[in-house]
Amino acid sequence: MFRLKNTAIFLVCIIFLGFCLTNVQAAKDPRTRYEKIQKEIKKKKKALEKVKKKEVSILDEIESTNRALDRIKRELRVQRRKMRRNEKSILLVRAEIKKISKKLDRQKTWLRRKVVGMQKYGLSSFGSTPGSSSLKTDPLMLLMSARDIPQAVRKWHYLKRLAEYEYSLLKDYSANIQGLKQRQDHLSVLMKKLKGQKRQLDKKNTVLRDKKTQKRRLLASVRKKRDVYKRMLLELKESSRKMRKLIDESEKTKYLQKGFFRAKKTLPWPVKGVLALPYGSYRDPKFKTPVFRNGIHIKSREGEAVKAVYSGKVVFADWFRGYGKVVIINHGEGYHTVYANLSEIFLSKGDIIKRGALIGRVGDSGMLNAPGLYFEIRYKGKPLNPLQWLKR
Repeated sequence: MFRLKNTAIFLVCIIFLGFCLTNVQAAKDPRTRYEKIQKEIKKKKKALEKVKKKEVSILDEIESTNRALDRIKRELRVQRRKMRRNEKSILLVRAEIKKISKKLDRQKTWLRRKVVGMQKYGLSSFGSTPGSSSLKTDPLMLLMSARDIPQAVRKWHYLKRLAEYEYSLLKDYSANIQGLKQRQDHLSVLMKKLKGQKRQLDKKNTVLRDKKTQKRRLLASVRKKRDVYKRMLLELKESSRKMRKLIDESEKTKYLQKGFFRAKKTLPWPVKGVLALPYGSYRDPKFKTPVFRNGIHIKSREGEAVKAVYSGKVVFADWFRGYGKVVIINHGEGYHTVYANLSEIFLSKGDIIKRGALIGRVGDSGMLNAPGLYFEIRYKGKPLNPLQWLKR
């Protein structure tokens, strides 16, 4: 009986233990599955991020490179201005050194002759001090040789003035030597500074070359892939649409400038250069893709001055996606001109300018990998052929 009871208890324990183990396993499996799912989600997210990175906007990538190039060029301009200022200072100091050296040469010649005179005639006034009555032997003999008191007084005054002159000459000579030394030290510091500035300039030029190479490779890679090239064209089209919207917005602000339409065929060219790319539609020779260009590209030297073709009001002066640094001028009655691919802008939004006013300088901040000006004329937002407006 006792044995049966123990066996029953044992069986109950086994069943209970089995039940518990089953529950634990059941609880463990969902947690494992949950952790596994979380890992998978994390993995997929990473893969998605990688894909997104690969599909980054072509214009944004090029713009990022252009902005980096612009920053380096700006630093280079600042560095060159510093060097020019330093070089001017060096020239001034050298001129001062030359002037002081000439003066010292004259004073040395005079002193040499004075010493020769002293050795020859035994006369000296170097021991005298201005305002002092203690003249040395030779002056005393000179006074003693006077015929009378008035002559002795005159000689006394002459000797005194001579002594004062010699004293001031020696003082000036000493100051000139000191000044020469100070300027030579200053020149040495300036030369050292110039050397350092040149080193920095060389470093920045190297960075600039690397960035230019990066941009060139980037544009070349875009030209190699048809889908990437098409995507870039679509993005440019979208930028052009945004520019039109911006111009439409500026139309809402009344600006009473008149006469632009009468300037047809008489407008001056905005920059010195030659026409590189014309206005209008063309078919890309490689991908046979139809493309429409809203303006013209004028090939020019980097840094060439860009001027307004007509009087007007600046409605935009900043970076514009796909166009680089841009200035848009409202000429009234629905006419606008667009100046893009600039390296520097000298105007601000809201400025009222005259025909021929300096707008900025030619650069390569836009999509074209060459210095030049991209120029548009628009009427009520629609592009016009600039060649029909510019003077031949």
